[in-house]
Amino acid sequence: MRNQNLIPDLAARRGAAGRRRVLRTAGAATAAAGVLATTACGGGGEPEEFPSDTIEMIIPYAAGGSTDVSVRQMASVAEDTCGTDIIASNQTGSAGAVGFTATANADPDGYTVGATATEVTYLQELGFTDIGPDDLKGVMRYALNPHVYFVPADSPYETMEDLLQAAKDGETISAASSGTGSVYHLAVAGLGLAEGVPDQFRNLPFDGGSAAVQAVIGGQADMTAVVLNEAISQVESGRLRPLAVAGDERLEAIPDTPTLEELGIDWTSSSHLGLAVPAETPDEVVQTLDECLHEAIESEEFQTAMAEQNLSLSYLPPAEFEAYLQEMSEQYTEVIREVGIVAE
Repeated sequence: MRNQNLIPDLAARRGAAGRRRVLRTAGAATAAAGVLATTACGGGGEPEEFPSDTIEMIIPYAAGGSTDVSVRQMASVAEDTCGTDIIASNQTGSAGAVGFTATANADPDGYTVGATATEVTYLQELGFTDIGPDDLKGVMRYALNPHVYFVPADSPYETMEDLLQAAKDGETISAASSGTGSVYHLAVAGLGLAEGVPDQFRNLPFDGGSAAVQAVIGGQADMTAVVLNEAISQVESGRLRPLAVAGDERLEAIPDTPTLEELGIDWTSSSHLGLAVPAETPDEVVQTLDECLHEAIESEEFQTAMAEQNLSLSYLPPAEFEAYLQEMSEQYTEVIREVGIVAE
């Protein structure tokens, strides 16, 4: 999906992010106060409905991944449902922090909408950015895909119970991830923490989820945790075995794979896809965006595209999405602190 190898120049980036944040904060009140006038009146003083200009959608990850493909598909449909031109731009770097920062620092007028992913809830804790959920206002969550734990088909761990028992017996389990501090790393770290064996899971960072999957198949790691669309072809070819789903329900594509909850394990972990705007954006503008973009994601065209990527639609409106972001921020921040994860 995304390259989440977290190896930035922290001092330089945090300094730059801090300067941008000061500028944004200083102008926030003025921008927020003026946005209604901007969206309500045209040059001749006549009422002007929002949106009346081109909307930019910022994609914080590289072209070709799930975020990029889904946002571009949504933008194509939403030009009709929102009644205006929509362009998508990739602003990548630092595990998504560059794109999240660009969204938070944009004019709060509704004409810049940024894609969000789970990383936005905790990169601030890792020191990659000064931007966190409080700097954004949620527009919607449109997809939620639970992490699935996989081992090679010939692994001695035939079930999740086998794997966890090995850890409890003192074995070290190597887990391939898409980078230190990546959401796939946290999916395994949280599992170990929930079961009281965090030190028995050793993170092996690779360059993206696909590389992590290949590392498991190639015998370089005992297991990995990724979303299903990263590994479904390897499951179908018989090279990977899914052990458990870290979501609320079993997945249709692997119906025999139990959830962690079914196994009595108190841990869930998922990757979300959503949209957000700067925190000072007026609520009425957010409502308009939610309405027209929600119509777009309900279209047959968009839903077909999501199904082709094995991505599950899961809509949340603005207020509920913001509450979800805060909940995930608390969950992953606790794991980072308890396990002692630091960016490398």
